[in-house]
Parts: sequence; structure tokens; C-alpha cells
Amino acid sequence: MTLTENITVTHLTDQPQPETAAVEAPPAAAGVALVEVAATDVVIEDNVRTAADLDPAFLASVKRHGVLLPTIGYRNTDGAVVVRDGQMRVLAAREAGTTVPVFVTARGDSNAARIAEQLVANERRTALTDGDRLAAYRQLEIEGLSVTAIARETGTKRDAVKQTLTVAKSDAAATAVASGQATFTQALLLAEFDGDDEAVTELTEWIAEGYDDDELAHVAARLRRDRERAAAVDALTAELTAAGKRVVTDDDDYAPLSRFTNASDDVIAYDDRTPITEDEHAECPGAAYEVRQYGEVVAVPVCATPNAHTLRVGRIGVPTSAPAEPTSDADAEAEAEERKAARRLLVANNKAWDAADDVRREWIAGLLQRKNAPKDAARFLAVALTRHANTRYASGVVSARGLLGIESSGWDGDTLSQWVEQHPTKGLHMALTVVFAGFENTANREWWRTPDADSRGYLSQLAAWGYPLSPVEKIAAGIQPEPTDQDEDAAAE
Repeated sequence: MTLTENITVTHLTDQPQPETAAVEAPPAAAGVALVEVAATDVVIEDNVRTAADLDPAFLASVKRHGVLLPTIGYRNTDGAVVVRDGQMRVLAAREAGTTVPVFVTARGDSNAARIAEQLVANERRTALTDGDRLAAYRQLEIEGLSVTAIARETGTKRDAVKQTLTVAKSDAAATAVASGQATFTQALLLAEFDGDDEAVTELTEWIAEGYDDDELAHVAARLRRDRERAAAVDALTAELTAAGKRVVTDDDDYAPLSRFTNASDDVIAYDDRTPITEDEHAECPGAAYEVRQYGEVVAVPVCATPNAHTLRVGRIGVPTSAPAEPTSDADAEAEAEERKAARRLLVANNKAWDAADDVRREWIAGLLQRKNAPKDAARFLAVALTRHANTRYASGVVSARGLLGIESSGWDGDTLSQWVEQHPTKGLHMALTVVFAGFENTANREWWRTPDADSRGYLSQLAAWGYPLSPVEKIAAGIQPEPTDQDEDAAAE
């Protein structure tokens, strides 16, 4: 999306002097007259511009303001005004039923001269920069014009005005557009996170790295969830702190109580080695809480002195006593850092997966709105209903009605069958929708931790149809993500 998508601007003709005279030069204008002529009486000369489709916004501006910038022409032997430069303005004035101003000059009737002048007039116009336009819209608002008034005065769509003002009010977004560092669509994302310096910095870095709009959509979705999560985490953390509870951070070394037991070593059965309860752990110096998001933000009891307790199960399923003390402080620190690094990776990928859910489901909804089903849809359905049959009946937050945008409170079977009857050529779309909903309700964070046939088959097919997989989805699809610069540096050490 570009800033000028819904804007049409007309400029005065700028005709620089050619270094060499390639064609016959027009005679000097002996007495230039500015006349106002009914657009229907103007003759439009042959023009190098073959497409003369009037932009609705341009036509609206002419209807409201008239033709603001004069056209350029001459009088023919019959005395009629012939316009050489400005056919679009004349056509718009005819549609609007108004007059058109014309600078009438003495111009030659050489066909070569006409073509040369029209080429220069159309190719040598300098439009406003995006930064100029942002500043102008902002100034109009400061002058008291509402969004609706600006749209009316400039012949621009109201939504385009709102978006332009949103970018203009953000220093980071406006600067990125004016400097050419970001497209208008990317600047809208920067403006959305205005005030969140970390988010703006991250988006700016990804834009500089060359991320396209699809890739940035994943980043933005994660940042939105991060923002919502941060607010909920702050609220719950404040509540726990006010109650005198300790809340651990990523810098602490801790583990959930579910990993530890008070059972003696002679209790072998895992089910009998019950985890330490919150009440039993209350007097431990490491008693604390981790504020974590599992769909919603919750407080999970943890121990910040994990070496003080007995693990419920060892690496190969054999109960183990409390781990031996590390041989040195350096070993203890290394073990703690290893646990924290693993936890940071877990948290980061979980957050990335949750954000990808939003982007992926929005993309699927768009796919289902297309006129034709994607290529190989029938083959995909056949495989999904055989090899991945378990996904068909998976229930959850994603529904076929929701993916298709059907608003109904009735029973799914009736609602969906009625939709097919109303759209008899969309039977394949409905079958895909039902299968998509099943896969989406099967998909969860475990897909990236332990990719399986379902995750690989589903995500790989979406990618084949054009869906841009995020890095964490590539893991779930069995595709090795491209290494980052940091990964490459680490491998080189």
C-alpha cells in the first residue's frame, strides 16, 4: 500500500529547456491569454497518454473545487481553443459540468512538436513527497478540519485520511516514510506501536533487514500479544507483590513445584511420588511465583532454590534424590544459565506460536473468500480425511462458521448446510473450511516442540498455497529456519 493510492494531485507543467533541439521548437508566445472556457467547448488534441480513466478522487475534487490549475493550449484556424496539456482536467470538468482555465499561447501545429511537448509535460512533473503530504494533512487537522472535512476537501477516502494522520502524528513513522526507509503500510505498524520504544525499535530493525509485509505481520501480531500480556502480567505481579509474595523474573533460576516431590527414595511408582504442594512449599526460602500466560495470565508456584528438592523423576524415568551439589561455583552458575537459556527459548517460541495463530487464521479466512479453491484442494482433503483423520473432529475455539464469517447462533450442521445451499458452487470451500477448523483446533505449542505428521502436513500445504510461515511455524513444519546473524556468529566461534 502506498500513501498516494487514494490521492490524485494535479501539477503545473514544468518544461525544462532541452539541451539540443530534437524537433521543431514552438514559436515564442506572443501574448499569453488566460481564458475560461466551458469544458464542452474545448477541443482535446491528440495525446501521448492513451489511458484517460478518471480517478474517482480526482473527479470528486474537480466537482468540489473546479479545475484549479490552468491547462495549456492554442486556438485553431476556426478560433476554437485546443488543449495540448491537460486532457484529464478537461475530461473531469466535462463530467463535473464546469469550465476549464486555459493558457492560450501561440503554438505550432507540428505533430513532432506536440508529441515532444506532451512527453516533457507528463514526464517532468515533480509530485509532492510523502513527507510533504503527511505534513500538509497534519496542518489541515491543526487548522481545525475534521477527518471528514479533509477527505471532502482533498477528494480522498476517509479511511485513507485517518491512516495518513495516524502516521503523521507518530514521529518515528513520519520520519521513516519521509526518509524512504519504510513504506506507508510499514509506517502504519510503527505508528500503531508509537510510545513503545522497544516495539518500534524491533520493527525498525526488521524493516531495515528487508522483512516484507507478510513477515512483518507475524512480528506485529506477536508485539500486540506482548503488549496485552505485559499489561496483564503487570497487574497480576502488582497483586502478588502487594500480598507479600515473591515473583521471579527471567534472571532468576527456578523450576515449577510440579517437578519436585517430598516422597522418599523407596517410593518408586511415579504416581505415588506426588508433587510438592503450594502449602508444603510455603516455608521454603525459594517459595515464589512465576507469572505466566497459558491462554490467560496465571501465577504458577515455583521454587527459586531448585537444588534443595528431590526430583519426581530422572531423565530415564528413575526417581532421583536431590541433585548433588555442583563441584564449583562456576559449575553451579553454568547449570543455572543453561536452565535460564532453555526457559527463555521456550517462552520466546511459545509467544511466537501464539502470535502466529492470529496471522495464520486471518490468512486462511482470506483464502476461503477467494472465488476459486486453491490448487490441489481435492487431493489435500483426501489426505486430510485419511492420514490426518483424527483432526477432523477436533473441537476448540476455531469454528468453520468463524473462518467463513457466518454470523449465526444456530446448530453448526444446519448453519453450514444452509450456507452450501445458498452458495452451490462453494462446496469445496466448505469442505476445506471444516478441515481447516479441525487442524487449527489440533494445532498447539507442542507442534513446534515435537513436530509430527499433522503439523508437517498441514503447515507445509499452507506454505505451498502461499502462506508465509513464521520461523516457529517452520520448525513445526519440519523446515529448518534460516540461521540469524547471531546463530552464524555462534557457529563460527
